[in-house]
Amino acid sequence: MFRFAFVLICLAVGVINAVPTPDKRIVGGIPAESGDAPWMVSMRNSFNIHFCGGTLLNSRFVLTAATCMQGRLSSTTMAVVGSRFLNTVAAPYYGLQTINHPQFNQNSLEFNVALFQTIQNVVFTSIVQPIQLNSEFIMAGSRGRMFGWGAIEDGSGNSNALNFVNLNVIDNDNCRGFLGADGSRVATSSMCTLNREGQGLCTNDAGGALTLDNRAIGVASWKIPCATGRPDVFVRISAIHDWVVSII
Repeated sequence: MFRFAFVLICLAVGVINAVPTPDKRIVGGIPAESGDAPWMVSMRNSFNIHFCGGTLLNSRFVLTAATCMQGRLSSTTMAVVGSRFLNTVAAPYYGLQTINHPQFNQNSLEFNVALFQTIQNVVFTSIVQPIQLNSEFIMAGSRGRMFGWGAIEDGSGNSNALNFVNLNVIDNDNCRGFLGADGSRVATSSMCTLNREGQGLCTNDAGGALTLDNRAIGVASWKIPCATGRPDVFVRISAIHDWVVSII
C-alpha cells in the first residue's frame, strides 16, 4: 500500500534526465485543488497526449519551453486549459504559431522559452485565468511553487492529476557546484532550485512555470532525472520579461 501511494505521488511531479533535457513531471508533490493554478496549461500532441506544461499569459499566448515545441507543428499542437485531470474533457486550443526566444541555444538550453499563440481566443472562467509575470530578480532563499502533470518517478508515465511541489531557489554559483560538469549550462538567465532527494521536476514538467505569490518567476527548462537531490534549472522570467511583453 505504501509503495502504491508513493508511486501516485511521484506521478504528479516532473522528470529531469541525467543529461540536461526538457522537464516533464513532478516528483514528491501534492495533488492540486480546483482553482489552485488557473493559468496551468497542458500542452498536447494531435493524439491528445500531454508532453509539456505551459502557462497562460493572456487570451492568445501560452509561455512554454522551446524544447517542448521542437519538431512539432503549431497547427497540430493543443493548449488544453481548465482541468486538473488529463483524462477529463477540457477546452483545447490549437496553435497559430510558435515563437522561440531569439537567443535560445539548443546546446546549452539558455533562454529555453517559447510563446505558443492560439488560433482562437482562450475563454476565461473561474478556473481559467492568465498569470502575471514577475519582472524582478528572484534572490536565493525564495520558495516557489511548481505545478505539473509530469512523471512522479523516473521512467513512469504522466500523472493524471495535476500536482505541485514547493521548491527552494539557490544561487547560481552553488547550483553550478552541485551540477558539476553540467554546471557550465547554468547561465545568468538561469535560476536553480534545490530540494531534498525525492522532490523535484520529472519527465514532461518542462515548460511549466515556477510561481511565487501567484506570479510566474521561472520556466522549467532542464533537470537531472529525477528528483535525485540535484538542482532543477529554470529560465528566469526577469531575463525574458521585456521580450515576452513586446510580443503579447
